[in-house]
Order: sequence, then C-alpha cells, then structure tokens
Amino acid sequence: MQRIERMARLYPLLMGRMGAVRALVHEGMDLSYNQYKTLLTIADRQGCSLGDLARELEVAMSSASQMVDRLVGEGLVHRQQDAANRRQLILRLTPQGERLIAELQRGILEGYEKLLARLTPGEQEDLVQSFETIARILGKIA
Repeated sequence: MQRIERMARLYPLLMGRMGAVRALVHEGMDLSYNQYKTLLTIADRQGCSLGDLARELEVAMSSASQMVDRLVGEGLVHRQQDAANRRQLILRLTPQGERLIAELQRGILEGYEKLLARLTPGEQEDLVQSFETIARILGKIA
C-alpha cells in the first residue's frame, strides 16, 4: 500500500513538472500541443488514414477529423485519395507542413538544450536515464 500511496502523491507533482518542462521546451510554438502531435504522427507515418491517426492519438474520430480540418485549413496537411482504396483518404503533410515540423523540431532540441544547461552533467544524465526508465516501464503497462 505504501508504494501505491507514494505513486498517488508523486503523479500529480510529476505531471505538473512535466507540463512546466513542456511549456519551456515548446515556448514560442504557434501550434497547440495536440496540433503538433497530429502533425508529427502524420509525418512519422509518412501519411495515414484518419482512423489510424485517431487510434494513434487515442482520440475520437470526430476529434481527429476536427483537428485535421484545422490543419488542412492552415495549409499544413492535405487529404489524398488512396490509390488502393478509393473510398479512403490518406493524410499527408504539405511542403509547408514539412517545413514547419522541421523548424519546430529544431526549436524543441534547442529548448531541451537550454533546459539541460540548467543542470550539472551528472543531473543531465540522471534525467535522461529517468526518462528512458519511465518510458520503458510505462511501455509495459500501456
């Protein structure tokens, strides 16, 4: 029970601190975090269906559709008919979307660099190893 209580006490603290880290790293980003995740998912998959996107982001199809509509409207994503299944549309980044993702990723790396610069080399390694450990363990239960 003690382990459960510790986890229950630490989780909100960790999420709050992670939110602060995300705000620092993504500072100046003109997209919402959800828009960024959507663009990144489409980019990583080099195109995907709306259903695949919704499953990957773990959102309702209607939410994914609304997000895509906004990104299409901003000229960052386009819908293309699937040659293998003419009833299905494939989402792809536009050249403008590709440039934006590359720019944002550079900015995020610079953000992490600034963040890590606040720590000693030993703390930097501890933090990165902690992230790796959390990702590995959560991957087992998610």
